[in-house]
Amino acid sequence: TRRHLAVVALLRVPHVILAVNKIDLVDFSTDAFAAVARDAEAVAAELGIDDLYVLPVSALEGDNIVERSERTPWYRGPALLELLETLPAADALESSVAAASGLGNQEPRPLRLPVQVVLRPQGGLAPDIAVDPTEVERLRDYRAVAGRISSGTVRIGDRVEIFPSGIATTVTGIRVAGAEADEATAPQSVSLELADDVDTARGAVVVTAGSLPAARREFDAELFQLDGRTLTPGIRVLVKHGTATVQAIVAQIESRYDLDALTHAPAQALEVNDIGRVRVRLAADLPLEPYRTSRHGGSFLVIHPSDGATLAAGIVRD
Repeated sequence: TRRHLAVVALLRVPHVILAVNKIDLVDFSTDAFAAVARDAEAVAAELGIDDLYVLPVSALEGDNIVERSERTPWYRGPALLELLETLPAADALESSVAAASGLGNQEPRPLRLPVQVVLRPQGGLAPDIAVDPTEVERLRDYRAVAGRISSGTVRIGDRVEIFPSGIATTVTGIRVAGAEADEATAPQSVSLELADDVDTARGAVVVTAGSLPAARREFDAELFQLDGRTLTPGIRVLVKHGTATVQAIVAQIESRYDLDALTHAPAQALEVNDIGRVRVRLAADLPLEPYRTSRHGGSFLVIHPSDGATLAAGIVRD
């Protein structure tokens, strides 16, 4: 539980529910529950988690799951599902993260569309299909970039830039699920037609003009080690960010999170389930942004270059 609370604190999850299960095995004891609740609240306070809900439940017998249980009259809070229904939905999470970071009440988030594929039909139409000649010409020249919008909104006529080239152009067409649209917003999957035939490929990012992220080759991160193999300085890996995957090296391991003391201690390696601070060096530019300002722009995966296993998940530090 301490590890989970540490992870959600690092990920800036604004609302945390701690369901203390098997309350039926201690005869619905208020003292047993209160002891766990006190410990959890103390850890949450040290980690900076402000919105923690602790409730007693019995998953086996249904106490405090859908409705409040008569067998815990000393608990006056909501049932688990009732509580879940009152908290903000997932699509409000990034706004909550921004507010918790002192970034609320700002301009709407800029567009970020990691390009998954460039659509360019080849071979034309079958000869037995009757289509207006002008439509044939349009389809022959059709070119669009497709992907899932990670943040922001795009509208026809918007000026955008392409990472990493920095080339600016205008959105001339939007299609969502195959149908034409005037606008699209996160997290929709879309294809965009652009006014200029810009050089774009998988891994590029379409962004609002004037908000082009800085190209980064080196960055500091918090890593959550997932694989059983030890992570050591100098190890060569792949970093997957959005739709881009680039070669990288773990240049330095600065520290490991001590879950007992809730502080960072010097470390030379990370083992499975460790949380540590590292410095990563990239072989190509990535549009990395601090996680505190963008959950999507600030998160990435570390992948083993030989077998493709996910070694770690990471978030970009300032």
